[in-house]
Amino acid sequence: MRPDLKDQIKEWKREHREVTGFGQKKKRRKKAEKGKSEHLSEYEIKDLMGYYEPVYKRGRGGAWRNGR
Repeated sequence: MRPDLKDQIKEWKREHREVTGFGQKKKRRKKAEKGKSEHLSEYEIKDLMGYYEPVYKRGRGGAWRNGR
């Protein structure tokens, strides 16, 4: 016995789902996860920015260190 036309169409859709896009759901964006908030001290922030690194200036006789 031959299957009904509806059954044939359903079977065809199952076989060709990737190609045709039938039955595929749209991809939804996930919400960005909130990270842990860091509480840094003023010293730690300045250290990360390189505030306490030596500063060199170009001068006569080579580079000279300039303290802050």
